[in-house]
Amino acid sequence: MIRLYYYPDNASFAPHILLREAGLAHELVLVDRKAQAQKSAEYLRLNPAGRIPTLAEGEVVVFETPAVCIHIAEADPAARFIPAPGDPLRSPFFQWMAYLNNTLQAEFMIWAYPQNHTTDPHCLAA
Repeated sequence: MIRLYYYPDNASFAPHILLREAGLAHELVLVDRKAQAQKSAEYLRLNPAGRIPTLAEGEVVVFETPAVCIHIAEADPAARFIPAPGDPLRSPFFQWMAYLNNTLQAEFMIWAYPQNHTTDPHCLAA
């Protein structure tokens, strides 16, 4: 069984969509960011970076959203979520995966958690 350790409105959104689209049996395990559960000793044994998401499938544990997404996409080659090696579309796949995680997700986090990006509470609305 695949376990996706997640928190709502976080980087776990894309892996969750892929799991559902791939039709892979999975369990969602809430990691309470408000309680700093991602920094707990138990979670750090899974993911020493202390970030969300983490995917566990048997003995395999993968963290960092692009790696989690690639792991899921490659789980069923027949689903064709990721172009096969040698396919000219493989490089653009990785390009958009990097964009989703390094650019779009970063901007989303500023929007979703503005209090983490300023020391002036009057700027939050902006």
